[in-house]
Parts: sequence; C-alpha cells; structure tokens
Amino acid sequence: MFGRTIVFGFAMALLISSSSMEAQLPRPLIPLPDEGLRVVPFFDGWYANPDGSVTFSFGYSNLNNKLVEIPLGSDNFIVPKEHDGRQPTSFPILAPEPPDGGGGGGGARGGGATDAATASANAVRAPGAGGNRGRDRDRDRGVFTVTVPAGYKGDVVWTLRYAGQSHSVPARSKSIAYQLSWPAAMGATPPLLRFQPSGTAGRGPTGIQAAPLQAKVGSPLPLTIWLTDDAVHDKEPIKFGKERPGMNVSWYKHSGPGPVVFDPRKTPFPTLTGQSTTTATFQQSGEYVIRVKADTFGYSDASAGNQCCWTNGYQKVTVTP
Repeated sequence: MFGRTIVFGFAMALLISSSSMEAQLPRPLIPLPDEGLRVVPFFDGWYANPDGSVTFSFGYSNLNNKLVEIPLGSDNFIVPKEHDGRQPTSFPILAPEPPDGGGGGGGARGGGATDAATASANAVRAPGAGGNRGRDRDRDRGVFTVTVPAGYKGDVVWTLRYAGQSHSVPARSKSIAYQLSWPAAMGATPPLLRFQPSGTAGRGPTGIQAAPLQAKVGSPLPLTIWLTDDAVHDKEPIKFGKERPGMNVSWYKHSGPGPVVFDPRKTPFPTLTGQSTTTATFQQSGEYVIRVKADTFGYSDASAGNQCCWTNGYQKVTVTP
C-alpha cells in the first residue's frame, strides 16, 4: 500500500509539473495572431573595405501579418547617435523567397490602417499567404548599412520597440563567421544599379543614393533605375525547374509619414542590362525615403539566405499637398 502511495504521489507530481510546464512552453502549431507580434532587428554580417573601414549590414524580421510602422525616436534608434536615421521606419511583410534560399544572420537580443495603408501592405503580401506565414516571409536582409572607420572597436546597436517588446542587436566585426563577400560560388554578384543611365553605380547592400525628388499627394511619381548584371556566371551543370529571370526589381517605402503605393511593386528583369520603372503614389505630405532592391536571385547560387546578391538604391522624396 505504501508503495502504491509513492507511485500515485509521483504520478500526480509529474502531472502537476507537466501541466505547469505546458502552460509555459510555446505551442508552435497554434496559429499566430495577425498583429501584436514582435518586430526584431538583425545584424546580417560585415564587409571589410579596401581603406580599412568596416560596413555593417542590418535587416529585420516582422512576424506580424501586416505592415508595421515604427517612427524614428525612442522606439527605433541606433547608437552611436551619428549613425541614427539610416534605418527603416516601415516594416512590411514580404513574399516568400525562392526555395533555394538558406538561413543566416545574427538574431536580436530581446527584452486601424487606412485603406491606402492596407493596400500598400497587401501589395507585398504573397499570393494566398494568409494565416500561416510563408517561408522567410517575415525576414528582410541587408536593408541598410552603417560604415565605421578603420580601427573602430565598439558596437553599433539597433533597437526596436513594438507591441510591448524591446529588441536590440549589436553589430561588430570581431568574428570572421559574420564576414560577407562576393562573388557567390558560381560567380553571382550584386548587380550594378544607377538612377541615371550614365550616372554613378552602386553595388551591394550599401547601394547608392539618388538626387532628391519632389512629388504631390495623390500624383503618381515615375521612378526609374538602370541595371547591369556584369557577373561571370559558371554554367549550371543541371537545370532544376523552370527558367526564371536572373534579376528582379522590388520597391519599398523605407521611411516616411504615410503609405506609398507602387505600381508595379515587383517586376522581373529578364535581360543583363536595361531599365526598370515604377510609379509611387503618396497619400500624405512629408519627407520620404524609397528603397529599391535589385536582386539576382534567379541564379541558383544567389539568394538572400546566403547573403548574396542584391543592390539597394535609396531615393529621397519631398511630398507636398
């Protein structure tokens, strides 16, 4: 009888302990809500520059099923202060990457939309991607960079606060595990991107800044870039799946007070060189930064997951009523 009591008591202890643990552990199979989830900054790696300076690459993860806006200030800031302001304030959800993408990047440490805003958010939603998140749909890599001088010993820390959560990520160049470079294994590199046909070209996440433009609320603003894929690609030994364009062009609101609608938001770029145009329509006056991302993800060795190969372009726009 005494033995049965011990066994029964042990079983009850296990049951109580199990119930307590179950209440604390996450349940990954339960559908996540569409909003109120974390937005996290990521350190994606660093580049060694010829002059000895170092460039840190940052991205983010937005687990919400909607576009999230976090203005610059106490909820979205970088230290040291001289680097603050380069980061995005707009965090859309993204279309899934092609299935050849991988993982990568260092994680963070944590402690009613208008019709136009909804349209802007839905414009970057993957078709049929409601409810459960698509693969990597919450993760955007290499959205902006910060360059520090040669010999810099400190960290550059990006902090985001949203939905009652605070997350900070330090960027540092102390580990070669986070050092980035190109070309990729089969020769893919970030494309050359220009805002003028014979203008200065940018390459990689640091990209290039265009001359400022002006626009009016409600009036579509044409935006054009010129692209060149100058990589020497190895021949693919085996072809998998359908042929797809080597490059793609995507447009985003990087920062600004109101929604921006792009038409089109994303287009394939089937040639090695040429131009690509969209229109941006602003719903509110103010100062904006538009980011264009040109990638070569159509090649088998290029994807955001392996930190290659795309180029950013940044366009400042002053919008008046």
